[in-house]
Amino acid sequence: MLIASLSCPWSHGVLIARALKGLETRLPLQIACGPRIQGYALDRSGPLAFSGAYERRHVHELYAQSDPCYTGRATVPILWDRQDNRIVSNDSAKIMRGLDDVPKAGAVILAPKFLQHDIDDLNAFLYARLSNAVYRAGLARSQVAYDEAVASVFETLEHLEERLGKRRFLLGSAVTESDWRLFTTLVRFDAVYATHFRCTRKRLVDFPNLWAYARDLYQWEGIAETVDFPEILAGYYLNDGDNNPHRIIAERPDAAWHAPHDRDRLGSRQVYARQDNDNFAAVTRPFPPKAS
Repeated sequence: MLIASLSCPWSHGVLIARALKGLETRLPLQIACGPRIQGYALDRSGPLAFSGAYERRHVHELYAQSDPCYTGRATVPILWDRQDNRIVSNDSAKIMRGLDDVPKAGAVILAPKFLQHDIDDLNAFLYARLSNAVYRAGLARSQVAYDEAVASVFETLEHLEERLGKRRFLLGSAVTESDWRLFTTLVRFDAVYATHFRCTRKRLVDFPNLWAYARDLYQWEGIAETVDFPEILAGYYLNDGDNNPHRIIAERPDAAWHAPHDRDRLGSRQVYARQDNDNFAAVTRPFPPKAS
């Protein structure tokens, strides 16, 4: 079972992988949401919320059940073993990569072996320079720290703007894991990073290539359903008492996510699909596969 938050970008990456690979029925979903008084709470309607010998109401209780000596942070996403009642993994990158190993003929592969080194390098760059840098900006406690983080954010966005003017996806003609990890940051940028996290120099919509690229990914079958803007806004604004003590949720800026993106001029959209255990091919085909 997957335990994930609709507001968290790292949870979102795993939710996207689950959707694109058609694993909704094989990997049930438990949503973690609401005010984080004791960290993430479990949604009452979910399959884990009130099952077992006692009522589980918070993610930290799952950590305690897995390891009574655990004293670290209770984070999501979580891959949970319902048979053994324990956490298998709380590492979003490893969970995403693990879903690639689920055997299924013709399955979409987000990180084919021959590209994994390039994907890992790109993921590390995006995390350090953008996806984590927006948090460093939003949670900065000094002007110097804020200035450094914001400079990193917009230098990286400018780099990506240039890169995506020449190719449809980050690593060429086929979408990979790196594209979806970047998407989870871009889809939150104008809604919460440019506003609540004070990354105000430019909005995503001010970068023509990046904005079109983000719309391209958003419009893939099954992806818009993984994006919950009200939950994203609530997740940031209502759980950041230092920066928002009165718990006011800012209005989300207008953004036409369904507008035409014209990315087809850079080539057809392709995915990597498994041919056999060790061979992959870039193919153009309907997306995603039927859930199983």
